[in-house]
Amino acid sequence: MLKNSIIIALFFFVGFTISDLIFNEKIQWIDNIGVSVFTFLIYCFWEWSKKPYDWNKNKSAR
Repeated sequence: MLKNSIIIALFFFVGFTISDLIFNEKIQWIDNIGVSVFTFLIYCFWEWSKKPYDWNKNKSAR
């Protein structure tokens, strides 16, 4: 999960950096890093939310 999140965030960083270099001729590092970190956190949350939780786990202990 963590490895995939880092890879996807890295692709976003490289993609936005290359697009800035081609279209703007000036790279906006802070924006690119911010988008990459945001992508990393959203993807981690997305993967975490797909794992099922056993709701009956605490009832069996009573």
